[in-house]
Amino acid sequence: PQAWLVTPVVSVYDLDNICLKSVEDSGVNAIFELKNILIEGHARDMRLNTPPRGVQLILGTKSYPSMVDTIVMANLGYFQLKANPGVWELQLRSGRSAELYQIINVGNNIHSWLDDRNDELVKLYEEYGITTALTSFEGSTVFLRVDKKKGMEKEDVLAEEGSSNNNDSDDKIWGKLKKKLGMNNGGSDTKKPAEKINIFSVASGHLYERLLSVMTLGVMKHTKTPVKFWLIENFLSPSFKNFIPHLAKEYGFEYELVTYKWPHWLRAQSEKQRTIWGYKILFLDVLFPLNLDKVIFVDADQIVRADLKELVEMDLHGAPYGYTPFCDSRKETEGYRFWKTGYWEKHLRGKPYHIR
Repeated sequence: PQAWLVTPVVSVYDLDNICLKSVEDSGVNAIFELKNILIEGHARDMRLNTPPRGVQLILGTKSYPSMVDTIVMANLGYFQLKANPGVWELQLRSGRSAELYQIINVGNNIHSWLDDRNDELVKLYEEYGITTALTSFEGSTVFLRVDKKKGMEKEDVLAEEGSSNNNDSDDKIWGKLKKKLGMNNGGSDTKKPAEKINIFSVASGHLYERLLSVMTLGVMKHTKTPVKFWLIENFLSPSFKNFIPHLAKEYGFEYELVTYKWPHWLRAQSEKQRTIWGYKILFLDVLFPLNLDKVIFVDADQIVRADLKELVEMDLHGAPYGYTPFCDSRKETEGYRFWKTGYWEKHLRGKPYHIR
């Protein structure tokens, strides 16, 4: 079912690479566990009648109000939160989202967006959040309608705190100039010592899990900064999930398994490799907790020979992503650039190499 987050917990075989010749007569046996049931939803801005992309939501209980968090997508105003059967509190995350927006109403179908505004309910939602009960194995879908608070109509939830999204051209020009000169802390990552290196990676199959283990050791060997690895649980084997706690204890790093369910409205991929690419590209803003400032993606088969602290402290000048260049200046690696000869050279016709 779409609302289920399922993961294998017991399996002798590599479920991603089953060799039929090595399978015994009894066949392949595996045990899967239902870890979470999703609370999905769609949000709408009452004033603009558009998805309030970037609005942050939290889900929890009265005792622990922020157990899970997420961001509303621009696509259909979609969001998903991991939960289990029970009663939950859904509310806007403190900070920019709670300062700019307020919840107007909520329902279990799209027609709830047409309901009239009730100011008494708005006050209750702002103080206590929304109570939603997950009582079915089919999950739950909520339709959320929000509106910007009075005086915040022109503010952008994605803008840095303290910045204003007004139309004054002088302010815009001055803001751009400050950003160029490195004077605007809001638009630039000021260089500060890294307290922790957060590394994101994905591995599928026993071979790449062994390579992932080698990569983690390479990272730890070349840094004295605390490290935390973030791994996509969807593709990890039971044996590796049992092994990684021992690896973490031996070499002194933290780790956390993250997951996200491929949205039902997004075209599913039949090839697993393309699904993995999708997780590495499409879901970066919803895979990790919202309090994570910067994360470095490292391939499972990457050999690390330097301190990744340098990348953490690198100033991206406000850019959301930073990519490794193709290093064309290094002539000693010219023979390895397959896109400059043969089929790829003819196919690209002068365009830069890229993965679709």
